[in-house]
Amino acid sequence: MDAEQAELIRRIASVVGHELRNPMAVINNSAYFIKAKLAGSLDPKVEKHLKIIESEIARADGLITDILTYSRKCEPAADVRAMDSTVKEAVDSAETPAGCKLEFKPGAKDAKVKADAKMLSDSLKRLIDNAFAAQDGKGAVKVATGAGKEGVWVSVTDSGRGVDAKIEMNLFEPFMTTKPRGLGLGLALAKKLLAANGGSVDFESGPKGSTFRLILPKA
Repeated sequence: MDAEQAELIRRIASVVGHELRNPMAVINNSAYFIKAKLAGSLDPKVEKHLKIIESEIARADGLITDILTYSRKCEPAADVRAMDSTVKEAVDSAETPAGCKLEFKPGAKDAKVKADAKMLSDSLKRLIDNAFAAQDGKGAVKVATGAGKEGVWVSVTDSGRGVDAKIEMNLFEPFMTTKPRGLGLGLALAKKLLAANGGSVDFESGPKGSTFRLILPKA
């Protein structure tokens, strides 16, 4: 993707994100009003459908947030931090699907990076979510840290089906997805947030799973 295409996508994403957020807020407020107005006398079927509305609005709001985040310029509030403890905090707060495990093996020791903690955590969680999705919501995802000549790294390994060879070259492009739900912005956002902090992301994939690695310069 060239610079002109990237800028066009960014501008479209910004407009779409803002235009969708207002009507979604109206729908959410209306659902809340109905629920409050009929409190104590709600038909079970009506209550069930109101919960579905609330759940789908929350999902849509998350997608809109991703669109707007992708469209905006990243301005990290970077500070020096230990990689192991930063990653542990992100892993501890990550959502783990039922029947799955999330394992963490720290190995960076006292290695530090200069990065925005929220952006680093967000990038890592997106890779973790991607790993669980690749495993169809079962099995263990392994997170590890380490340090070497290339910098300080975090790896996320799954035992899923691997990355389709047809999309490997465009895997980190926006709106690239093979999933029936979602926008395909997760990996693109992870890459963008890392790049804003001077980092990068790469991956290795095969029929028995994939490993994605975030790399940041040593502080």
